[in-house]
Amino acid sequence: MPRLDRNRRESDAGGRNPFRPRRCMCAGLLSLVLLFAGAMPSRAAGDSTVVGVPGVTATPDDAPAVDYLWVLRNSLVDADDVPRVVERARRMGVRGLLVQVVGRGDAWYRSDLLPAPEPMNGPGRDPLGELLPLAHAAGLEVHAWVNVCLVWSGPRPPRSPRHVLNANPEWVARTADGRSMSRLTPRQLARMGVEGVYLAPGHPGVQRWTAEMVKELVARYPVDGVHLDYIRQPSVPTGYDPTTRARFALVHRVDPLRFDREPPVWRAHLDSLWADFNREQVTTVVRGIRDSVNAVRPGLPISAAVYPDTLAAQAARAQAWGTWLRTGLLDRAFLMCYSPAVPTVLGQLTAAADGVGSTRVVPGIAVYNSPLTSAAAKIKAARAMGFPAVALYSYDSLYERPALWDRLRGLLDVRDPLEDRP
Repeated sequence: MPRLDRNRRESDAGGRNPFRPRRCMCAGLLSLVLLFAGAMPSRAAGDSTVVGVPGVTATPDDAPAVDYLWVLRNSLVDADDVPRVVERARRMGVRGLLVQVVGRGDAWYRSDLLPAPEPMNGPGRDPLGELLPLAHAAGLEVHAWVNVCLVWSGPRPPRSPRHVLNANPEWVARTADGRSMSRLTPRQLARMGVEGVYLAPGHPGVQRWTAEMVKELVARYPVDGVHLDYIRQPSVPTGYDPTTRARFALVHRVDPLRFDREPPVWRAHLDSLWADFNREQVTTVVRGIRDSVNAVRPGLPISAAVYPDTLAAQAARAQAWGTWLRTGLLDRAFLMCYSPAVPTVLGQLTAAADGVGSTRVVPGIAVYNSPLTSAAAKIKAARAMGFPAVALYSYDSLYERPALWDRLRGLLDVRDPLEDRP
């Protein structure tokens, strides 16, 4: 079977475009961020506490350059690729891998609930089962990366009758005009800026299914954690499937499709209630996953890839990840700091540190859409700001071209005099 389309490789964890290395258009970006890092509170030799930032310790000099790598399912298509992933990660000295094992409503492992992936080569393969023993023998953590609400983005419908789109079409999210997302063409979805077909998190069937999916996964495999992605609503208004609408109407006595018939003042209040309701549905999915994991593997870490701005994440995507951290539904949040612009990422990191703290937040830095000098600058800034771990998006982008990691590592190893000033 063919490999995944290269133009779709970076459509997860917030990536939108294939990796195309380009010449650095701003040679001074790294120096600019090193100036920023030099302006941060410094520490004396042997002191790991960042002066002026109580409770935050600086990263020791022997810490890995990068702690975690997102590994897209493209690197699991062929059995020969799996050992290569582990060996490269071991040589890089990373702490762990976030391995995409649920991509588009399919399982890159043995599952009774999900169908096998159409692009996977080799009958009867178990990519997660192939990778886990190799990674653990190499001292690497393996976190099962699960795409939750996004379940399809292919040019045609999935073939398997077991796929959720075929088995439970009533679970698919609907837009404000009542259309099921599964009936939108790829071109229509692209015009709307949507990655693919989403499920309706407000449907009780979806809530049960996602919890059972993750429960099966962690019960069968000794993964070191679960990493949730697309745990949010799409960028267009959804929630207009009959079940979600009926559940809202039972409480508030109004069908969301009929808000426009209400007086303007009451309409504004209903819009606020509707936003709160949809946000709570996504939170209910996260809570169900947490409960299902605790039922079979109490204490197993759960993380999620999230939009960096907590307010925008809540308002536009119903993704209340700050609350999920505070209430213990999540153990860590991986910020999708994928903007090519270094100042934008610095602003996101500052806001996150001020808003929820750095202890349980992992900046995710992209290499697929910007020069390596920019990626190095962002990583150094995250370290200087006291974030204890950094993730790279993605392994696949890093190894699209020869020697990219060596070049990035070289940039990370360069120390500016300002970093060592007393």
